[in-house]
Amino acid sequence: MPTPSLRPWQPERDAGAVLAAFHASADLHRQAPPLETVDDARRYLAAIAGEALAIALDDEAVGCVMAAERDARHGTAWMSYWLAPAARGAGLASRALDTLSRRLFAEGFHRLELGARANNPASIAVAERAGFVREGVERERLRYVDGHGRAERFDVVRLARLASDPAPSLPPL
Repeated sequence: MPTPSLRPWQPERDAGAVLAAFHASADLHRQAPPLETVDDARRYLAAIAGEALAIALDDEAVGCVMAAERDARHGTAWMSYWLAPAARGAGLASRALDTLSRRLFAEGFHRLELGARANNPASIAVAERAGFVREGVERERLRYVDGHGRAERFDVVRLARLASDPAPSLPPL
């Protein structure tokens, strides 16, 4: 059984795995700028390296968990995550999100927020398993344009986890 972990991104090493994950999934293109080449993936990883960690199996990157828009004054951060299709369904994203959340709370953060498309119940379930609580729906919050130029709007479920909320009983990564 592969050993899961969180580790810093290594753009030179991980770019190929990230590019493969994005090409294997129709939904990951919404998580980053367009990634068409290994160089695109390297630039993406270099840009997020200060805020994100690789979710790894046997030290091979299979996903990402990130705390962006960190605000020390208010003790808040915006969380996000993604997994390569082959790594989904085993609870890795929830464990990664919970692990990073606990680290941030230990550093003094108080409120962690995220949003998931309402038509993506798997992503909402990841957040809820990691202790995030639904707070509402932002109607038609996101607008995505497909490869044919057709735009579609999506509702977003907003979730948050407070340092004072009960922690889930997930094994840390």
